[in-house]
Amino acid sequence: MLISPVPLAVTSRAMRHSTLPTTTEVYGHLLCHVAHDAVDVIAHALDEADVA
Repeated sequence: MLISPVPLAVTSRAMRHSTLPTTTEVYGHLLCHVAHDAVDVIAHALDEADVA
């Protein structure tokens, strides 16, 4: 569920965690790809801006 497009809050509730921070603390190391994807998107946007 963590790598699917399901919102983290929904995943947290499905895992029966009492708070969202519990989910991110326990499984946060699995979400590193999200940060890498964000950097890639920003880099692409900046590259496109340089061309324009």
